[in-house]
Amino acid sequence: MRKKRNPQCSMELHYVPHEICSQLSGISQWLDAHPQFNDWIYEDLSSGDKQNTGRNGLSAESVLRAALLKQYLNCDYDYLSFVLMDSMLFRDFCRLEPNQRPSRSSLHGLISLLTASTWERINNCQLMTAKDQGIEKGRTVAIDSTVTESDIKPPCDSDLLASSVKEICRLLERGQTLTATPLYEYTHHNRAVKDAARKCIYAGKEERHQHYKKLLQLTRKSRKVLIEATVTLANARQQGQCLLADDADKWQADVDHLLPLVDAIVSQTERRVFKGEKVPAQEKVVSLYEPHTDIIVKDRRQVQYGHKLNLVQGKSRLILDLVIEEGNPADSDQFIPMMERQKEIYGRVPHQTSGDSGYACRANLEKAKAMGISDVAFNKKRGLEVEEMTKSQYVYKTLFRFRAGIEAGISWLKRCFGLSRCHCKGSERFDSHCWLSVV
Repeated sequence: MRKKRNPQCSMELHYVPHEICSQLSGISQWLDAHPQFNDWIYEDLSSGDKQNTGRNGLSAESVLRAALLKQYLNCDYDYLSFVLMDSMLFRDFCRLEPNQRPSRSSLHGLISLLTASTWERINNCQLMTAKDQGIEKGRTVAIDSTVTESDIKPPCDSDLLASSVKEICRLLERGQTLTATPLYEYTHHNRAVKDAARKCIYAGKEERHQHYKKLLQLTRKSRKVLIEATVTLANARQQGQCLLADDADKWQADVDHLLPLVDAIVSQTERRVFKGEKVPAQEKVVSLYEPHTDIIVKDRRQVQYGHKLNLVQGKSRLILDLVIEEGNPADSDQFIPMMERQKEIYGRVPHQTSGDSGYACRANLEKAKAMGISDVAFNKKRGLEVEEMTKSQYVYKTLFRFRAGIEAGISWLKRCFGLSRCHCKGSERFDSHCWLSVV
């Protein structure tokens, strides 16, 4: 059973003469001033609650505060669970009852249910509070992009094929448990696959082709057995032999999710290794476990695997907006949409804006001026004159220096609030993690 808040808990934090206590106290007071947050969090948590009975779990208020505390400390769930048992200050901040000792798995399961849209709504409320208090009015903004990496290692065709066989064998093993007695047999090829994948890395070109042929052969063989198993279990289910229909449905859904990925990996391996083709980035699969991952190449720098983020920052150094892009779009294509989003947030476009050379082009300048933005400064002119962008050389230099601040803001987000790498699984949790870091 879950409640929205714990009304019997003290509103005052355990006093500690330290900066952390002062910061948490300010955060706590702001959260208390917005009780609607508990309603939004409760809606997200209710989507994962199967029944509203049993002993009391963490309230929506406690889950919200625990999520903010985790990102504030930039820690994992193990450490978060420990400090919520050990520290009186952190327990008071999260409004935990005396008998509540949330485990790592409980915290992970609850915080993972909170959606990116909820965090975005909370961030917009924060911006409105900053606007009412005169802290941030959104009149002068800077825009920049960065990359948040997915929790995967750099992809390799041989590793992807080995992972495919591993996941197929895992599903085949699960499928045998769906009936009282196994209806099919299969052979584990994990040892042979690991051996071939290792040799692909160290062998010469001709030998490598032989090892890749063996990998593809074992992958296709395992895939064929999995398809035959789905037919066998489908027939058994029609005859009423499956033990649990829900487990069978989940197993079939996992099979339907895996097979297209395996086919794509087999196809891209054949094209790259044997035909010498250069497969477009949008057609590649870089991970079986995080298939939403994009291949991001910025200029001539190192290739990154994750998602591209566009961020807008104000004079107060608050992050005013965040957009998680699909694929690797050019920065110049995202400048005007980001300014239009500022109009949705504040009801008007910014008075001044600055960005790096990736956003600079004459079309963006003309569209920004037509929208009502008075000064638009790009740190590299790209054929544009200062008089075209801003009122004067002084305004251009001021905005040029102001733009450097968002570089520090992004660095702070990555170093202190976990934006450099997302350890969550799935695209929805990736988005939620990024927005939580911003909040």
